[in-house]
Amino acid sequence: MKKYLDTRTIIFIIIMAGMAVAPFVTDPYQLRVLISCELNMIFAMSLNLLMGIGGTVSFGHAAFYSIGAYTTACLWYHFGWDYSTNFIFVILITGLAGLLLALPMSRITGRYVTIITLSFAEIVNLIIRNWDPVTLGQMGIVGIPNITLFGYRFKTKIQFFYFALIFVILTYIFLKWLVESKLGRNLQAMRDDSIAAEAMGIKLFPNKVIVFTISAIIAGIAGSLYAHLMTYVEPATFNANLSFNCISIVVVGGLGNFTGTLIGSLFLTILPEYLRRFEFLFKYRMIAYGMVLVIVMWLNHSIPGLKLKQSVQKFFARLLHRKTADQEV
Repeated sequence: MKKYLDTRTIIFIIIMAGMAVAPFVTDPYQLRVLISCELNMIFAMSLNLLMGIGGTVSFGHAAFYSIGAYTTACLWYHFGWDYSTNFIFVILITGLAGLLLALPMSRITGRYVTIITLSFAEIVNLIIRNWDPVTLGQMGIVGIPNITLFGYRFKTKIQFFYFALIFVILTYIFLKWLVESKLGRNLQAMRDDSIAAEAMGIKLFPNKVIVFTISAIIAGIAGSLYAHLMTYVEPATFNANLSFNCISIVVVGGLGNFTGTLIGSLFLTILPEYLRRFEFLFKYRMIAYGMVLVIVMWLNHSIPGLKLKQSVQKFFARLLHRKTADQEV
């Protein structure tokens, strides 16, 4: 019988339970940071599907995030549509954008992938900046209201928090199912050895197109939630740094590890905000953030770092064993 409650699933349940009670022990500012964590979780899981499972590195994933945000903002600004209607168009438009990018992307590998994804993100950003009749250009779109779902408007950030949390849970469950499905097994085989996978009858092109499209849709959903959280969208927000931050979360959490992505999102979203509290670090908090990130990367992705982690784990295991033995005596 297949074991469903593995370690990662248990950690996921603990994280979600902690998030569920968080609004009762946090102030409004901390709640807003936690909502940002939720959006980063959704966004980073979409990239981890592409990188960790599909084996395709995207340096322009912020493009789909911005398309989702601007789709929601523009439809509200020009037509007054609520979120329940906009959501359908977010899926359609971001899915179409992912499909259009996937068509050339699925035929190339290596450094060309980096060039195309970066170029695509820049093209999307230029369109947003210059398509004034639709996006209002550099001015951005202001006054985006709270989410209205089938006539009911969310009045508090707590309601928004739980709404976003539902999306986090559904995204995680969907991606776990996807990875264990035939498509997921095909993608992992292609990631590990594309030539061998093709020799076994796996069609590379349609599988790559599907995973790229799904990844784009999930990123677009995160972007649409961002527009309602901030109530304002403008082009400068969706730059290369957004893509690189997302990549950092994925790499720190572990490629193909969606539970690790949740932890990485919490860590890399909360840490910069926490460093603001220290006056001597305020000006240099991003340097401190970078140093912490380097240490985490070294511990997770280097042989000496892994050995150090194992040594610490063994030390605490021996210490715990001694305490248990003393209690028994």
